[in-house]
Amino acid sequence: MANQNPTELEFATVFKDKNGIIIITMKDYKKLDQYDVLNINIAIRHKAEGKPALKLLDARAKWSMDKKAKERAKLEQAASVTKARAIVVSNVITASLMKFLQSFAKHEYPQKNFTDYDEAYNWLLSIKEDKH
Repeated sequence: MANQNPTELEFATVFKDKNGIIIITMKDYKKLDQYDVLNINIAIRHKAEGKPALKLLDARAKWSMDKKAKERAKLEQAASVTKARAIVVSNVITASLMKFLQSFAKHEYPQKNFTDYDEAYNWLLSIKEDKH
């Protein structure tokens, strides 16, 4: 695979592994702005090579988004090509809160929150295997 080298951003690392899963690992960072959101989405699209992708977002670091970043993220999410997304968070309370908030957003793809990285990864692998 051509895109196995990680893309290092100030606030995240984007990597496509041997199974074709795009792993986005957030770093401790102040507040993401709309340009940060654009940068990470460019990196993700590059790794996805324009195809629908399985994405694992490791969001356990301490970071946040300003209002314009959140607006930009909504636009980018609508335009993204995603097969499925797993989000790893630091605790059950955060996972429950995210699940509640995501209940208001409609996705054209499966999305689940996890507190265990391996469970999230294996869930994405099971989706990959189901689709082939």
